[in-house]
Amino acid sequence: TTRDRAKLEALVLASDEGFQVAGAGPAAICDELAAIAPFLGRGHYGMPLPPLLRGADVAIRAIRGPSGPLYLVSVGGSVARDAHLSTSIRGVERILATN
Repeated sequence: TTRDRAKLEALVLASDEGFQVAGAGPAAICDELAAIAPFLGRGHYGMPLPPLLRGADVAIRAIRGPSGPLYLVSVGGSVARDAHLSTSIRGVERILATN
């Protein structure tokens, strides 16, 4: 999985409303990633992170969904994280294109 290959603590696909569409990792961390995704996706980087994410290396990528933006959000990872996230984004876009 992308989470294993990129050595991510958690990986979440979140809606623009802050709900988890899909996730891998500890449930509490996935929930917090989904909740903050819309804020980070809109560039609100100055906001304090929730307790479970404080000090964590959080990465976010926006994806154009059929009814609004989706966000692929991760915490942790190796130096190859960005390449693995790009591969995951292409997979999500392929799935969305067929529906």
